[in-house]
Amino acid sequence: MKISFYIKLFLAFIVFAVLLLGFSSFAFNNFYKYHNEKKDKKETIDILNQEEKFFNYYLESYDEKIALMQSNIAKAKNKEEIIEFVENSVFNDENIYTFKIIGLDSKEKFRIEKISDGIKVINEEKLKSIFTKKYFKDMRVLKPKEILHYNSNLENISQIDFILRNENNFYVFKINFAQVFNKIENDFLKKTSIINPSDSSINKNLNLRNNIISKKIYLNDNQYFEFIIKNEDFTNDYIKDYYKSIIIVGFCIALFLSLLFSGPIAKLNTEVEEKNKKLDLSIKKNFLELNENQKVIDKHIMFVRLTKDNIIIDASYAFCYFLGYSKGELIGYNYNILIHKDMKKKEQKRIWKQIKSGQSYVGEIKGSKKDSEAFWIDLFVEGIFENKKLVGYTVICTDITNKKKIEELYVDLNKQVEQYNAIFENVNSGISLIDSTGNFVKLNGNFSKFLGYNSKELLSMNCTDIITEDSRKILQKILQEVREIGNISNLEKIFVRKNGTFIHLELSLSILSSDKEHLVFVVNSLEDKRKLQELNQNLEQRINQEVEKNIQKDKLHQQEQIKNAKLTSIGSLAAGIAHEINTPLTYIKGNLELMYYDILDLPEDEIRNRMKYDSEKMKEGINRIANIVESMREMSQSSKEIKERTNIYGTLITSLTMAYNRSRQVCKIYLNEKLFDIDSINKNEFVFCSKVQKQRIEQVWIIVINNALDELIKVEDYEKRVLNILLFEEKEQIIIKFKDSAGGIKEEIINDIFEPFVSSKEHSGMGVGLNIAKKIIDEQEGIIKAYNEENGAVFEIRLKKCEEE
Repeated sequence: MKISFYIKLFLAFIVFAVLLLGFSSFAFNNFYKYHNEKKDKKETIDILNQEEKFFNYYLESYDEKIALMQSNIAKAKNKEEIIEFVENSVFNDENIYTFKIIGLDSKEKFRIEKISDGIKVINEEKLKSIFTKKYFKDMRVLKPKEILHYNSNLENISQIDFILRNENNFYVFKINFAQVFNKIENDFLKKTSIINPSDSSINKNLNLRNNIISKKIYLNDNQYFEFIIKNEDFTNDYIKDYYKSIIIVGFCIALFLSLLFSGPIAKLNTEVEEKNKKLDLSIKKNFLELNENQKVIDKHIMFVRLTKDNIIIDASYAFCYFLGYSKGELIGYNYNILIHKDMKKKEQKRIWKQIKSGQSYVGEIKGSKKDSEAFWIDLFVEGIFENKKLVGYTVICTDITNKKKIEELYVDLNKQVEQYNAIFENVNSGISLIDSTGNFVKLNGNFSKFLGYNSKELLSMNCTDIITEDSRKILQKILQEVREIGNISNLEKIFVRKNGTFIHLELSLSILSSDKEHLVFVVNSLEDKRKLQELNQNLEQRINQEVEKNIQKDKLHQQEQIKNAKLTSIGSLAAGIAHEINTPLTYIKGNLELMYYDILDLPEDEIRNRMKYDSEKMKEGINRIANIVESMREMSQSSKEIKERTNIYGTLITSLTMAYNRSRQVCKIYLNEKLFDIDSINKNEFVFCSKVQKQRIEQVWIIVINNALDELIKVEDYEKRVLNILLFEEKEQIIIKFKDSAGGIKEEIINDIFEPFVSSKEHSGMGVGLNIAKKIIDEQEGIIKAYNEENGAVFEIRLKKCEEE
């Protein structure tokens, strides 16, 4: 049997009324209990704070009293006076019942205890050491006149030791706080319990700790008392007495409400059911329409769904069709298979970071289809969040590939326009565009420059306005011919500038192939053409000059070859002469030494001394001949075309020796600041080694030395003629400087001094010596340069330093 909605509603009202009353009663009861417990807790905390102040007050009062007692005990002269003071003053306080003095070594020195009929002084043999007591560690760190409170008897928490540090010992007062604890426990509004938490026997009885409120009162850093007050129980079961009344009242209310509202509500329910039926039909209809819309969206809208790890879990048919994939080929794969290789990973990370922060992303991205064709799409990416956690992404796309291609075409077109404009403006020709009637439409800067008009002025003029009057008809005829034949070029015409002067320009005209209504009007300056004609006229003359110059060079080379052949012959002859001279010279030198020893054996007289002097002079002459012969022999040796390790200092000595006969008549020569003397030669005095061809380098030195002598001889005062040769190392290079005092090189030839046929000599020399010297230095991978310094010329040669063997 189906129960009617009316009866269901009636029963529901009854249940609702009973539950409502029951809940209200329960809530009121809990509120009442919570309010009283909160009030009681606050009251308990206030009591505990008052008890703490009370307890601390007694501690502080005894601290002050003990401080006063300490000063009097310290004044006592002997043990009897201390006993008398303790008995009459200290023990007057009924709560103090023990006094003792403990040394810094932890041993008791003195102890007095209060007994029922007086005092008791403890014998020395019964005094103990407290070294093992825990509180002795705390005592040792006390400062003078500092007090420590300690409960040393856990069984009796009311016994508190007051320990005062003196200069040489400790005063210990044992005080009974039983009266203080009794007042705290009984004299306040609530019963209070005092415990020492370190007492394990007491801790076992504190099982109901959730029903109490406690406060820790510290004696010292390690010990404290806990004041405990038990909470009152506010459980109230008064509501049990009213259950029957509640049920009756609830039933009456439910009956009344059901009679009052059941009828209208039942009627309203019938109407709602009818509406629900209609709504169900509407929902079904909308559902069918939604399915149709989803099909349309799937077919025409490109979208894809991803997990938070960027794995594809769904994609529309339109998206798959656009990419050339099937849905099965995409689902389960990472989205990276669709990203083009040109997309930077940094940009992708920026996109995902923005989305993970809760923001949507709108932008463009480049991708790659299944057939590797590139595409561009507009993206709208939004994160999917569940319980504020990112679980995936929804991506909606729009194809913009054609738009991108059009943009690229526009960019290319703009670039081409810019290039054409740049060419149009920067060519040397004057270019303009004219219409069919000859009016200027567009022109470049050179066109205006040729004629002296600005662009605005020319754009308001006709092309016939810028030529002479007698040529206007001819120009109009030419324009007509250009329209027929296409172009005419290289016509020389006289044009009229803005200031009225004439200018000859070369004119070219051509019709635009894409626009038959416009002509290109080009004018060129004739100056370049005239310059070319002048160049052509001078070309023959220049060729003749160059041919003559080459003939002179060939003659010079022939003379050099003849000179080299002569020098080779002279060298061979010099080598033979040096060899022939060496034999008798060695004979003469040996016999002279023997004769010198014989002269030394003669008796001392004038003839002996004269013979000795003459022998020494002869010996100097023979040594000079030997040096000259040796230098001739070295210079005349066959030149080896290979580079070898050579001491550059030795080559300078050889060259200076060969030039000595001339140099001694011209100037003084200093080698490394030492005057060169052929009679005192040591080729190994300095060692500066370089890998060069020895004879070639010596040839350079002779050329530079002879050039310096040629200039120095022009200086009239002999004392002002000096040639300094400096030889030193700098990093990995050997530097040789030839510095003279002949006034320096002329400015007009200093930059071309090493070129052939450049010379400062007026009557001799062809200007090829320094050119040969430069070529030799270049072959040795060195550097030679010339410059002026102070009052002379400097020739500086740099050679590579040879590594140590």
